[in-house]
Amino acid sequence: MFRLRLYLCFLSLVSQLMLTGCGGGSDGGNSNIAGSGGKSPSNNARFEFTCDLGGIDATLVMNVEAVSDSGVVFGAGPNPEVSGVVSTGSVTFYTSGTVTSPTAAYIFTGENNFADFTDLGNSSRFRVQWMADGENLIMLVNPFGPGPSNHNCTLDSAGYV
Repeated sequence: MFRLRLYLCFLSLVSQLMLTGCGGGSDGGNSNIAGSGGKSPSNNARFEFTCDLGGIDATLVMNVEAVSDSGVVFGAGPNPEVSGVVSTGSVTFYTSGTVTSPTAAYIFTGENNFADFTDLGNSSRFRVQWMADGENLIMLVNPFGPGPSNHNCTLDSAGYV
């Protein structure tokens, strides 16, 4: 159940759905969730995938941090003071990680459905769009051109950090 909840959290990253079961909230009565130390899960998770990069297997390690937006509430009067902070219901997902294969290594950082990659071999940069496909993740490399290409990734493990 834990793995499924984390995977659903990741799918919400990809598809911009509402954050469900990820970060901050209750652990559903299970205080023995791996990686949670008996505490409620955090808003940070780590996912590991195996990706097909044109016939070469690569390992994708992605760290995801879910950050909710908030708004400030001011009190009444001529010199109002901040009286509270409320959630707007919006969530931003920040990603970072690595993709490594026998022939290449990349690092990336991103926000929501997009990430900026750097090739550690030659310092070239490119953009990737994350898309969900059933229980898989698709990396769409250069989504705005030239020559976009898809790489399928399969979830191997997931856990709260």
